[in-house]
Amino acid sequence: MNQTVETILKRKGTKTYGTEQINDKDLDAILTAGIAGPTARNTQNRHFTVIQNKEVLQQINDGTLSLQTAPKHNYPLFQAPTLIVVSTPTDYPFADQDSAIAIENIAIAATSLGLGSRYLVSPTRFLEHESGAQVKKAIGIPEGYRTIAALIVGYDANPDQEPVARNKDVINYVK
Repeated sequence: MNQTVETILKRKGTKTYGTEQINDKDLDAILTAGIAGPTARNTQNRHFTVIQNKEVLQQINDGTLSLQTAPKHNYPLFQAPTLIVVSTPTDYPFADQDSAIAIENIAIAATSLGLGSRYLVSPTRFLEHESGAQVKKAIGIPEGYRTIAALIVGYDANPDQEPVARNKDVINYVK
Protein backbone atom coordinates (compact mmCIF):
# COMPACT_ATOMS: atom_id res chain seq x y z
CA MET A 1 0.00 0.00 0.00
CA ASN A 2 1.12 3.56 -0.66
CA GLN A 3 3.02 5.14 2.27
CA THR A 4 0.78 8.22 2.35
CA VAL A 5 -2.38 6.10 2.52
CA GLU A 6 -0.79 3.94 5.24
CA THR A 7 -0.04 7.06 7.29
CA ILE A 8 -3.60 8.33 6.91
CA LEU A 9 -4.99 4.96 8.04
CA LYS A 10 -2.56 4.87 10.99
CA ARG A 11 -3.57 8.32 12.27
CA LYS A 12 -5.58 8.26 15.49
CA GLY A 13 -6.91 10.63 18.12
CA THR A 14 -4.23 10.32 20.79
CA LYS A 15 -5.41 10.63 24.41
CA THR A 16 -2.17 10.09 26.35
CA TYR A 17 1.05 12.02 25.83
CA GLY A 18 4.58 11.92 27.14
CA THR A 19 5.91 15.00 28.90
CA GLU A 20 8.70 15.70 26.39
CA GLN A 21 8.12 18.66 24.10
CA ILE A 22 8.23 18.00 20.36
CA ASN A 23 11.39 19.25 18.72
CA ASP A 24 11.50 22.40 16.59
CA LYS A 25 12.38 20.50 13.40
CA ASP A 26 9.26 18.33 13.66
CA LEU A 27 7.13 21.32 14.68
CA ASP A 28 8.31 23.24 11.62
CA ALA A 29 7.60 20.25 9.37
CA ILE A 30 4.03 19.78 10.58
CA LEU A 31 3.27 23.50 10.40
CA THR A 32 4.67 23.61 6.87
CA ALA A 33 2.29 20.77 6.01
CA GLY A 34 -0.61 22.76 7.46
CA ILE A 35 0.30 25.85 5.49
CA ALA A 36 0.54 23.71 2.34
CA GLY A 37 -3.14 22.78 2.60
CA PRO A 38 -5.36 24.16 -0.13
CA THR A 39 -7.55 27.17 0.55
CA ALA A 40 -10.61 28.46 -1.28
CA ARG A 41 -9.56 30.74 -4.11
CA ASN A 42 -5.96 30.45 -2.81
CA THR A 43 -6.74 33.12 -0.21
CA GLN A 44 -4.46 31.52 2.39
CA ASN A 45 -6.59 33.23 5.06
CA ARG A 46 -5.40 31.18 8.03
CA HIS A 47 -3.27 32.01 11.01
CA PHE A 48 -1.52 29.36 13.11
CA THR A 49 -0.88 29.91 16.81
CA VAL A 50 1.40 27.40 18.56
CA ILE A 51 1.12 27.23 22.34
CA GLN A 52 3.78 25.31 24.26
CA ASN A 53 3.88 27.36 27.46
CA LYS A 54 2.67 25.09 30.28
CA GLU A 55 0.94 27.87 32.21
CA VAL A 56 -0.96 29.07 29.15
CA LEU A 57 -1.88 25.49 28.22
CA GLN A 58 -3.24 25.01 31.75
CA GLN A 59 -5.20 28.26 31.50
CA ILE A 60 -6.78 27.14 28.20
CA ASN A 61 -7.40 23.67 29.65
CA ASP A 62 -9.14 25.12 32.72
CA GLY A 63 -11.16 27.61 30.68
CA THR A 64 -12.24 24.86 28.32
CA LEU A 65 -13.17 22.66 31.27
CA SER A 66 -15.31 25.44 32.77
CA LEU A 67 -17.44 25.62 29.61
CA GLN A 68 -17.91 21.88 29.03
CA THR A 69 -21.46 20.62 29.10
CA ALA A 70 -20.57 17.03 28.25
CA PRO A 71 -19.27 14.71 30.98
CA LYS A 72 -16.23 16.44 32.37
CA HIS A 73 -12.74 15.13 32.70
CA ASN A 74 -9.91 17.21 34.13
CA TYR A 75 -7.82 17.50 31.00
CA PRO A 76 -9.67 18.62 27.86
CA LEU A 77 -6.21 19.13 26.33
CA PHE A 78 -5.16 15.62 27.44
CA GLN A 79 -1.95 17.09 28.94
CA ALA A 80 -0.40 17.36 25.47
CA PRO A 81 2.70 19.58 25.34
CA THR A 82 1.66 21.52 22.22
CA LEU A 83 -1.62 23.08 21.11
CA ILE A 84 -1.99 24.47 17.58
CA VAL A 85 -4.92 26.81 16.97
CA VAL A 86 -6.04 27.83 13.50
CA SER A 87 -7.88 31.13 13.13
CA THR A 88 -9.26 33.09 10.18
CA PRO A 89 -10.77 36.52 9.57
CA THR A 90 -14.22 36.64 11.18
CA ASP A 91 -15.96 37.35 7.88
CA TYR A 92 -14.14 34.70 5.83
CA PRO A 93 -16.80 32.43 4.27
CA PHE A 94 -14.54 29.38 3.84
CA ALA A 95 -13.06 29.42 7.36
CA ASP A 96 -14.29 26.01 8.47
CA GLN A 97 -13.22 24.18 5.34
CA ASP A 98 -9.78 25.79 5.02
CA SER A 99 -9.01 25.34 8.72
CA ALA A 100 -10.10 21.70 8.75
CA ILE A 101 -7.86 20.92 5.78
CA ALA A 102 -4.89 22.58 7.49
CA ILE A 103 -5.49 20.65 10.72
CA GLU A 104 -5.80 17.37 8.83
CA ASN A 105 -2.52 18.02 7.01
CA ILE A 106 -0.84 18.73 10.34
CA ALA A 107 -2.30 15.57 11.90
CA ILE A 108 -1.13 13.38 9.01
CA ALA A 109 2.32 14.98 9.02
CA ALA A 110 2.54 14.45 12.80
CA THR A 111 1.64 10.78 12.37
CA SER A 112 4.28 10.38 9.68
CA LEU A 113 6.90 11.71 12.14
CA GLY A 114 5.84 9.37 14.94
CA LEU A 115 3.91 12.01 16.87
CA GLY A 116 0.45 11.68 18.32
CA SER A 117 -2.28 14.27 17.77
CA ARG A 118 -5.94 14.88 18.43
CA TYR A 119 -8.39 17.22 16.72
CA LEU A 120 -10.24 19.46 19.17
CA VAL A 121 -12.95 22.09 18.91
CA SER A 122 -13.60 22.83 22.60
CA PRO A 123 -10.53 25.07 23.11
CA THR A 124 -11.76 27.30 20.29
CA ARG A 125 -15.11 27.65 22.05
CA PHE A 126 -13.29 28.88 25.16
CA LEU A 127 -11.11 31.29 23.17
CA GLU A 128 -14.21 32.70 21.46
CA HIS A 129 -16.17 32.96 24.71
CA GLU A 130 -16.02 36.19 26.70
CA SER A 131 -14.15 34.32 29.44
CA GLY A 132 -11.38 33.48 26.97
CA ALA A 133 -11.03 36.91 25.33
CA GLN A 134 -7.96 37.92 27.34
CA VAL A 135 -6.23 34.62 26.66
CA LYS A 136 -7.06 34.89 22.95
CA LYS A 137 -5.44 38.31 22.87
CA ALA A 138 -2.46 37.23 24.98
CA ILE A 139 -1.59 34.30 22.69
CA GLY A 140 -1.55 36.55 19.64
CA ILE A 141 -4.68 35.64 17.72
CA PRO A 142 -4.85 38.56 15.26
CA GLU A 143 -7.47 41.25 15.81
CA GLY A 144 -10.54 40.53 13.67
CA TYR A 145 -9.84 36.77 13.56
CA ARG A 146 -11.83 33.95 15.13
CA THR A 147 -10.49 30.60 16.22
CA ILE A 148 -11.83 27.73 14.15
CA ALA A 149 -9.99 24.49 14.94
CA ALA A 150 -7.28 23.15 17.20
CA LEU A 151 -4.93 20.19 17.36
CA ILE A 152 -2.92 18.89 20.28
CA VAL A 153 0.40 17.30 19.42
CA GLY A 154 3.07 15.39 21.32
CA TYR A 155 4.77 12.06 21.75
CA ASP A 156 2.17 9.32 22.05
CA ALA A 157 2.44 7.62 25.45
CA ASN A 158 0.51 4.62 24.08
CA PRO A 159 1.81 4.15 20.52
CA ASP A 160 0.54 0.56 20.27
CA GLN A 161 -3.09 1.62 20.59
CA GLU A 162 -4.87 1.01 17.31
CA PRO A 163 -6.97 3.66 15.57
CA VAL A 164 -10.71 3.29 16.15
CA ALA A 165 -12.61 1.14 13.68
CA ARG A 166 -14.21 3.14 10.90
CA ASN A 167 -17.70 2.63 9.50
CA LYS A 168 -17.14 1.67 5.89
CA ASP A 169 -20.82 1.50 5.04
CA VAL A 170 -20.99 5.18 4.15
CA ILE A 171 -20.35 5.15 0.41
CA ASN A 172 -22.66 5.10 -2.56
CA TYR A 173 -21.49 5.20 -6.14
CA VAL A 174 -23.07 6.99 -9.07
CA LYS A 175 -21.31 5.84 -12.24
